[in-house]
Amino acid sequence: MRKLFILFVFIPVIGFTQTKKDIYNPQVQLVFFGIDFTKAQFTKSDEFTNKPEILRFFVDANNLINHGSLRNQVSRGLDRKTMEWDFSNVTTQNSLVDWQKAYSDNIDYTVSEAEISNIVKNLKIDQKKYKDFIGMVLVNENCCKTKSLQTISCVFFSINDLNVIFIKRYEKKPQGIGFMNYWGYNNNMILAKIGKLKKEIE
Repeated sequence: MRKLFILFVFIPVIGFTQTKKDIYNPQVQLVFFGIDFTKAQFTKSDEFTNKPEILRFFVDANNLINHGSLRNQVSRGLDRKTMEWDFSNVTTQNSLVDWQKAYSDNIDYTVSEAEISNIVKNLKIDQKKYKDFIGMVLVNENCCKTKSLQTISCVFFSINDLNVIFIKRYEKKPQGIGFMNYWGYNNNMILAKIGKLKKEIE
């Protein structure tokens, strides 16, 4: 009887494990956590002249996407009337980046799936608050001036166990006037066209 009682107590806490088919399931709640730059590299190093200001860019890039019209567009693209946006976790983690280590000469740099899994866990998400939700985060990987190419992964994961359920990696040409717009533009475009992922997932 004691074993049965323990099982009864813990099942509600564990909750459901989401799958990639739930990403476009309007019955499953979804929360977007913003843009994570904790493993991003800007390449090649000597082609960037604003190195000390890079942490400010991490804040500005998240501010650029955090507005009502894009929120509504993303919700509709993911087949939902509304969804949660919570940038507090990426704000904390991005602020801990050592700007002197955010630059390298490895123009082919990417973030591995294992590292992406660690990024999700390091966000320190409140799993009670978002129990049974699917989480979504944009992981910026390589902002390459040499190739004029930006690599970004759109990551979906189950909040209950923090396991990654789907990763879509984009390689896009940056564009726009000014540093923030140049490297921030593609994050906007990925979100605005998030509905196009549905065919890949089904």
